[in-house]
Amino acid sequence: MRIVLASLGSLGDLFPMLAVAQALKAQGHEPVVAAPAAYESRITALGLPFHPLRPDFPPEVLTHIFGDPVHGGKRLYLETLFPRVRETYADLMAAAQGADALVVGELVYVAPLVAAKLGLPWANVMLSPTTFMSALDPCVLTWFPAGYHLRHLGTWPQRILLNIARRMSNKWGAPLTALAQELGVETHGGVLFEGKFSPHLVLALFSPAFGPLQRDWPAASVQTGFPFLAQAPNPETAARITAFLAAGPAPVVFTLGTTVVHLAHDFYQIAADTAQVLGRRAVLLMGKNEPPKAPADQVLALDFAPHASLFPHAAAVVQHGGVGGCAEALRAGVPVLTIPVGFDQPDNAERLRRMGVGAVLPHTRVSQETLERALRAVLADTDMAARAKAVAAAMDPEGDMARNVAAIEAMVRRAPRASTAA
Repeated sequence: MRIVLASLGSLGDLFPMLAVAQALKAQGHEPVVAAPAAYESRITALGLPFHPLRPDFPPEVLTHIFGDPVHGGKRLYLETLFPRVRETYADLMAAAQGADALVVGELVYVAPLVAAKLGLPWANVMLSPTTFMSALDPCVLTWFPAGYHLRHLGTWPQRILLNIARRMSNKWGAPLTALAQELGVETHGGVLFEGKFSPHLVLALFSPAFGPLQRDWPAASVQTGFPFLAQAPNPETAARITAFLAAGPAPVVFTLGTTVVHLAHDFYQIAADTAQVLGRRAVLLMGKNEPPKAPADQVLALDFAPHASLFPHAAAVVQHGGVGGCAEALRAGVPVLTIPVGFDQPDNAERLRRMGVGAVLPHTRVSQETLERALRAVLADTDMAARAKAVAAAMDPEGDMARNVAAIEAMVRRAPRASTAA
């Protein structure tokens, strides 16, 4: 089958799609990846065909959005996504010619229109519980975090909050609604709520331990588990990691992912200083930030390395709460200190805390004193370390990915292609 996988956003949005594409290819299918042009080399290096998908998400755009944790979501939709829906639609239509199915990420809101015009079955990929906006499983909302603390009152406060969000987002999505009307495609429900979900398949790509399936999820939901993209560090980085790990006890790994890293400011100097005060070695994944002043035998500063090459060897992980980093920490079985910024990160951090595998430090309160106190507590918590190992032992990434592939194959088999002209 020729299956087009489409992703917009950061590398955290792209990597899970690439993992699914790798699994489909291994089963003899023909995956094609549609994504922003900046990611072309990463995609083709994996031997996957690439098709450009606008809008592009250069680092300065993502940094601008993440730099506003409260209003960043609104700015993402009003300034980047919805003003460009016609470009996104044209690009995805071009990529999907001759395809047997579409598999799309959270931000590809034109997918229902393309699928309807081409008569294709299509699937959503949902990477974290926040994307489902469930009243039965309340999330920490960045624009009103206090709402999470009303969960003991039942579902009615959550339904009120979600209805407010639905009304706001429907206004933001006016360009998408207008395009659907021009194309003669009927839409159903809120643009960012019911309307975004496929009636054919909604893949929940996170562990039930992280966020269990809920009765108010779409009827077509299938929950498997976290997807993991197979990556290896470049030879020079791999050699540096191997030498550093062999030279002393397990380090603490500090990372802010691929987007929040652009907002690091003095975080990595604080991290290096904190590790030294605690008598711990550290690995810093820093992007293009300046390396801190620290002894080279105690602190290894790298621009990038796959989490899987470091997390299993760590005493603890300090990270920003992106769902990919959360997943890698859970797979590695190490305790986590999360410093969330925006979007799904505060909710992901809270879920790790509830699981008993991590603690949370608000990004607005980060200093050497607070980081030292929080990290010391995490490193000293033997119960937390044991729970992290137990969660890792229960995970089955290969089985989860096999179920993803099987669900996509079954979707195509039970949804015969319509003879609808573009």
